[in-house]
Amino acid sequence: MTRGHGEIVVDGYNLLYKLYPSPASASLDVLRQETEKQLLRFQQEKQCPVTIVYDGKGGPRESAFGAPLHIVFTSASKSADLWIIDYVKSLNTKVKMVTIVSSDDEIRRYATAFGARCIKSEEFVLQLQTTAGTDTPGNRHSSFKEKKFNEKLLSDREVDRWMKLFTRDRP
Repeated sequence: MTRGHGEIVVDGYNLLYKLYPSPASASLDVLRQETEKQLLRFQQEKQCPVTIVYDGKGGPRESAFGAPLHIVFTSASKSADLWIIDYVKSLNTKVKMVTIVSSDDEIRRYATAFGARCIKSEEFVLQLQTTAGTDTPGNRHSSFKEKKFNEKLLSDREVDRWMKLFTRDRP
């Protein structure tokens, strides 16, 4: 497995419409490419595999940017939601190494029930913005890593308590 996080599976259009809530005159193809660019940056920085799943005809394809971003367009008979749910079900014990990015309650319910981690698309947008801007590979306190364990860092008082507990002389 790659360094950092396990696989990230993204509900494509769910994330796209959180990134671009009022797409104005941009074509869907352009918005997909922009979304994929951001995911590619995230993937390269976090060194984790990313799969983005869109509703639509077609099959898996490589990113238009020549990078290993895994892109899935579902068949006409299967929605992206169902593809993600089936994928999570198929992972068995490996499911704990997957994070699902979607704000869809049904996907999140199934994924959580099978043991996958979930993050809402709105929260993941903040991760992408951090990756694109101030978060650097050497930054040990990126928001994605902090979220994995807790919503906030320990206070100075809590750190002092832990230090006293673990530095106490033992008989």
